[in-house]
Amino acid sequence: MTTPQSLRDSTEIQGDILAGFKKDHMTLLFLQFGDPAAARSWLTDLVPRLATTQQVAAFNAKFSEARRNSMGADPATLKATWLGLSLTYPGIAHLTAKRDLLPENKGRGTIGAFVQGAARRSEVLGDVDCSESARWMFGAGHNQPVHAVLTIAADGKDDHDGELRRQSEAATRAGLVIVYPQPGATLPGTRRGREHFGFKDGVSEPAVDGIDDDPEGGHLLPADLFVLGASGGALPEGVPEWMRNGSFQVVRRLAQDVPGWWAQVTTELQKLKTAKAVPADTTSEWLASRLVGRWRCGASIANHPDATRDPNIDPDNAISYAHDPDGLTTPLFSHLRKTNPRDGLIDDGQPVDEKEFLDQRRIIRRGIPYGAPFDPSSENGGPDEPRGLLFICYQADLVRQFEFMQRNWINTSNFPRDRDPMPGPDPMVSGELSKIGDGHVAFETAPEGERRTTMLHFKPFVNTEGSLYAFTPSLTTLRKLGEGRLDGAAVSGGGQTTGGQTGGQAGGGGEQVQPAPVDEILPWPDVPGRYWAFSGRTVRVLTTGPGEQDQLTTGSDDATGTVMGSGADLATWPALAGVERVDAVWPVPDEQDINGESSYWLFHTVNGTQVYRRINIAHDARHSNRRVGDDGPLTRWNSFGGDVQVTHVDAVLPVPDLQQVSGRSQYWLFHTTPQGSRYRLVSVADGGRHTDGMDRGDRDLSKWGSFRGVTRPDSFVTVPGRFRDDGRTWCWLFHGQRYRVICVADGAGHPDTLVREDRPNTPWFRRN
Repeated sequence: MTTPQSLRDSTEIQGDILAGFKKDHMTLLFLQFGDPAAARSWLTDLVPRLATTQQVAAFNAKFSEARRNSMGADPATLKATWLGLSLTYPGIAHLTAKRDLLPENKGRGTIGAFVQGAARRSEVLGDVDCSESARWMFGAGHNQPVHAVLTIAADGKDDHDGELRRQSEAATRAGLVIVYPQPGATLPGTRRGREHFGFKDGVSEPAVDGIDDDPEGGHLLPADLFVLGASGGALPEGVPEWMRNGSFQVVRRLAQDVPGWWAQVTTELQKLKTAKAVPADTTSEWLASRLVGRWRCGASIANHPDATRDPNIDPDNAISYAHDPDGLTTPLFSHLRKTNPRDGLIDDGQPVDEKEFLDQRRIIRRGIPYGAPFDPSSENGGPDEPRGLLFICYQADLVRQFEFMQRNWINTSNFPRDRDPMPGPDPMVSGELSKIGDGHVAFETAPEGERRTTMLHFKPFVNTEGSLYAFTPSLTTLRKLGEGRLDGAAVSGGGQTTGGQTGGQAGGGGEQVQPAPVDEILPWPDVPGRYWAFSGRTVRVLTTGPGEQDQLTTGSDDATGTVMGSGADLATWPALAGVERVDAVWPVPDEQDINGESSYWLFHTVNGTQVYRRINIAHDARHSNRRVGDDGPLTRWNSFGGDVQVTHVDAVLPVPDLQQVSGRSQYWLFHTTPQGSRYRLVSVADGGRHTDGMDRGDRDLSKWGSFRGVTRPDSFVTVPGRFRDDGRTWCWLFHGQRYRVICVADGAGHPDTLVREDRPNTPWFRRN
C-alpha cells in the first residue's frame, strides 16, 4: 500500500484521474492531428500547462476546507482552470509514426480493446438500435478520426470560455482539426450536482489509497486499479513501460430522454398498484428511487428506505446489502447495485468476496451533464432539446473494469446470476436491447410479509451518441511524444550550471543518444563548425570537422557523424529562464560580436502563445549568456502583420546575398498558419530600433523546389565553407526527425535545388 500523501504529491499523473477536476464548466475538444511535426510541437507547448495530481489535489483540499468554514457555500475567490489530455491509439501512432506500436491481438485484453477502439466494440457494450455506432456524432468510422481529447475545466464560465478560445486557437495554428467540441456544465439552481433525471450524481466514487482518507463504513482501493503502475510495482503483462502512471479513459455522450423515462416510471408504477404490490398512494418518485438505488437527494434506499422528499438528508455511501440479498429494499436491478454490488452479491449460493472480485471492477467517474434542463415552460427546455450526460471514466483495465461492468452487469438480465426470475437489466441506463435483453425486470416486494414478484418492462431512454477509448499518459510520456519518441530518456547535463559549460566534448566510443526532432540549431558565434542544438528541454553541443561535414552533406551517414557534447537542461542557461522549449533563434544582424557579445531574438511559447525575447551570448570560454529585457508579443513586429498574422515563428533563413545591404537584411520567415506552414519575405534595418517590414506576403512551401515532402521546416544551418561559395549557399534543413541538404543561389529569384534527399537525423545525435 502507498503512503497516504504519496500520490497527492504526484507531478507525473494527470490531475483529473485520481484527484478530479470537479468543475462547473467543462468542454472536451476532440482533435485530429495534421502534420505530425506540427502536432508534436503543439503537444510540447501544451504539456507544461496540463494539471497534475499534486496541483489538483492541493486545490481541492483548500476548496473543501473553505466550504466547511463557510457552512457549505462555495468560496467565491477560490477558482482554478485545469487542462487534461488523452490520446487515442491512432493519435499515438500518428505522433510516433509507428502503426504497429501495440498489438491488436484480436481485441483480447485491455491493450487489444484500446487498439480496436470503442466503435469496433460497440455491440459488446450494448450500443445497438438507436445507440449503434452508425448514428454517432464522434468516434465511429464515418466520423473524422479523433487523435486527442483535450479537457478544459474551470470554476467560472468566463475563465472556461477564455481558456477554450486560447486552446482552440493554439490547436488551429498547429494545423489540428477540431472534430467535435463537447461542452458540459453543472445544472443550475436546485438541480446543481444532479444529472438530468434529477438524481444526485457522483456520490459513489471509490476511495483511493494515497489520495483519500479512510472512508466511513468502507475501505481504500489500491491506486493501481486506476493508474498503471501507480504503486511503483510491475506493470500488467503486455503493458509497455511508457504507459506507467497513465490511465485508460472512456468518453461517452449519453443522451437522456427525461420526459420519456419519467413517463415510463409512471406507467410501470401502475402495474405495481394493480398487482397490489405497493400501496395505492405510492408515488412515481418512490419507484424511481428504487430503480436508481438512491433518492433524488442522494440518500441511499438501503439506509433510508422510508425517506420521501426530505431535502435535508445527506448523500451517503456507507452502504451494505448483506441483509438484503434478494433486493426487497434495494432491487437487484437498481443502477446503484448493478454498477457496484458491494457486499450483498450471492453467486452459486455463496457471498462473493468484495475485495477479491468486486473491487477489481470499480471505475472512477468524472462525468458532467450537457444541455439545458428539461423544463417545458422554458424556450430551451423542451423535450426535443439535446441533453444528457457526458460520461467519463478512468481505469487501469478497459476489459476487466468498464467493459465487464457494462457487458456483465448493466445490460445483462441474468445478474445477479441464477435467480428465478432473472433480475433484469439496469432500467435507468439500459432496458430493452435487441439481441441482448427484453427489458423486463423482476420487482420483488413483500406486502404484509408475503413475498411476490411483479414483472415490469423498460425501454432504453439513454442512448449512446458517441464514444471513444483513449489513454491519459503521464507527463513524462507526453514530453517524449512531443519529441517524437516513447522509449529512452533524454540526455541531461551532469551538474552543468551555465550555457557555456555545455561546450565540453564527450567521449563514449560512438555512444548514440536517442534521436528526436531538432527545434533549432544555433552556430557558436566565435567557433566555426560548432553548434548548440535545442531539442525539447535539452541543449547539446555539436562539432563538425571536414570529415563530418562531407558525410553530412553528400556521403554516407553510416561511418561517422557529429561529435556531441553532454546535454544540459534549458534551465542551465540564464538567458532561457522560464523557457520550456526553443521555437526559433534569429541573430540580430548588426549586433554580432559587439564588445565580445552576439545578440539574438529568441522565440518560445508560453501558455499556448508564442512570445520573443532578446538574449546575448558572450564570446568567452564559457559562453556566458544573459537575458536582455522581458518577453514581448509578436504584434511588435511590423512584418508579422498582413492578411494572415504571424502567431508562431518556425524558422528563419537569411537571404544569402542580401545581408546588411544598404543598412538592411532580408530573410525568409517560415511560420505556422491554420492552413499549414507558410513563408514570407521580411527585412530588418540596422540600428537601435531594428525597424522591420514585410517585403512580400505569404506563399506556400511548394514554391521551394527543394522542399518537396517538407510540411514544416524546424531549422536551417549553413554548411561551413559553403556560404555563397561560387554564388551558391548550402544549408542543412531539419524537419521532424529528418534532415536534407539544399542549395540556394544568389541573384533574382534565388533558385533553390535539392542537393541530397532526406535522411534520419541520427548522425546529429551520435557521440564520437
